[in-house]
Amino acid sequence: MSMSQRGIATRPACGCPVVDIQWEGPMREALAGHLMLDELRGMGPVIKVLEGASFFMVTNHEDVLRVAQNPATFPQTLKVFATGETMPFVPIPEFLNGPMHTKWRRLLAPYFSPREALKWEERIRERAAELIEAILDKGECDFTADFALRYPTSIFLEIMGLPVDQLEDLLEWETVILHSDVEQGSDGRHVAQGAVIEYFMTAIATRRAQAPEERPPGLVTEAMNWSIDGEPVSDEDLLRFYLLMFMAGLDTVTAELGYTFLHLATHPADRKQIVDNPAIIPKAVEELLRLYPIVNPPREAAEDTEIAGCPVRKGELLVLSLPSAGRDDSAYPDALTADFERGGRPHLSFGAGPHRCLGSHLARHELVIALEEWHKRIPEYWVKEGGSITETAGAMMSLNSLPLQWTARS
Repeated sequence: MSMSQRGIATRPACGCPVVDIQWEGPMREALAGHLMLDELRGMGPVIKVLEGASFFMVTNHEDVLRVAQNPATFPQTLKVFATGETMPFVPIPEFLNGPMHTKWRRLLAPYFSPREALKWEERIRERAAELIEAILDKGECDFTADFALRYPTSIFLEIMGLPVDQLEDLLEWETVILHSDVEQGSDGRHVAQGAVIEYFMTAIATRRAQAPEERPPGLVTEAMNWSIDGEPVSDEDLLRFYLLMFMAGLDTVTAELGYTFLHLATHPADRKQIVDNPAIIPKAVEELLRLYPIVNPPREAAEDTEIAGCPVRKGELLVLSLPSAGRDDSAYPDALTADFERGGRPHLSFGAGPHRCLGSHLARHELVIALEEWHKRIPEYWVKEGGSITETAGAMMSLNSLPLQWTARS
């Protein structure tokens, strides 16, 4: 459905276009969310969206970058966009602001450095190969369910030091919570969120009951020894941190893999570049990150201000649309075309400013390895005819299904 069918009005007092759309939720065609953002960006750099508590969406590269780099005026919000109410449970450090956010980032930085990401290369490569070999002879798969969900999730468990035998439980909870196309509805998501909280509460309690030398290695155990300003991090804050790791560590790479492989399955010339010249894969990853960003970070105005001439009052909510900014022709000529040799301005797909994604080095590593290992084994593939591709829009864009097909190995 085009934006012109969704009810658009202009309110001069606001100074920007106003749209009445359903933003959060499932879309029944591939890239519907990204295409909607392309149309919104064409209306102006700032759009007022009348959904839930209503919010401003910043759509172009220049203003998204400016707002992201100004956390004093536009801090991370603790409000729920659907209702405008304050979050009952705040994942940290992503939803912290100011000095406390900085202190948490300093604790985490050594665990997500480029050097640390390289230490996981062999295990990441093994996991990618295992999953691809398991489906290779079938000649088809639901890429989301059979590869994209399982690949980063198992790596997450190993980094955190959590039992790999609970992978299936985590996959089920992740799918219900983060993919709103699933039919469980809000009650199902609340049940799954409760299960995740209970899972991490049990992990904390179990380790607290063990002698330090008996605790399994990994980030869950190491975080229990952290302190900030000389005070040990509380179990409540540990739980909030683990929940953020669950949400950010599982589904971001999954979502980006979905868009990457949808593009390559439908653009054979781009796929051929990767097959013929695997050395180009790191550049391809950066370009596809630029073309298909997935996160729409929330912010809140801390004072009366303006963005691109649009007045924004203190307390009003904002979305910085990274998926729109990455596809902005004013920043990237011919922005909707993939060019693996594109140079120039860096993309914003991992954000900007103090809230820039801390796990970007690990995410890049996982994406590069996935493309390398897949195209060694399956150089030609396509979207299965008649297959259903659904996309979830909202705070994060993702594909809930991606049916791929190839000629099975004899």
